[in-house]
Amino acid sequence: MLNKYNTTLFQKTTFNFLLSALLLEKDNLALACHRCNERHYNFTTATDPKTQEQVPLFHPRQQKWSDHFIWTKNGIKILGTTSTGRATSEKFDFNDERRDEPSIQVARRFWVEAGWHPPQSDPRQE
Repeated sequence: MLNKYNTTLFQKTTFNFLLSALLLEKDNLALACHRCNERHYNFTTATDPKTQEQVPLFHPRQQKWSDHFIWTKNGIKILGTTSTGRATSEKFDFNDERRDEPSIQVARRFWVEAGWHPPQSDPRQE
């Protein structure tokens, strides 16, 4: 049953063009929710909040998610473990921390309770 907090479960998925110069190549496409696709726009770099250096954003076709991110122990938040992970997480606001209502955290909490999240293969904080 859906309610006002977990309607993001069925958000429409869009194709995210990873590098704007290569729009039509299959290696340049990745499935992304509408929210992340809008936040990606045509950015390829972002600032690592720890070092203040400009670094490349995470590239899902060329990099492994678990090399750059982990889930918090409760599975609600994504944490960047590298400069690329931190910059990507901050740029896209993966945890809705710049919003008054962190709707993605609320949705993830429901998904965790239902046993759907996070993926078993993804690392978590110890």
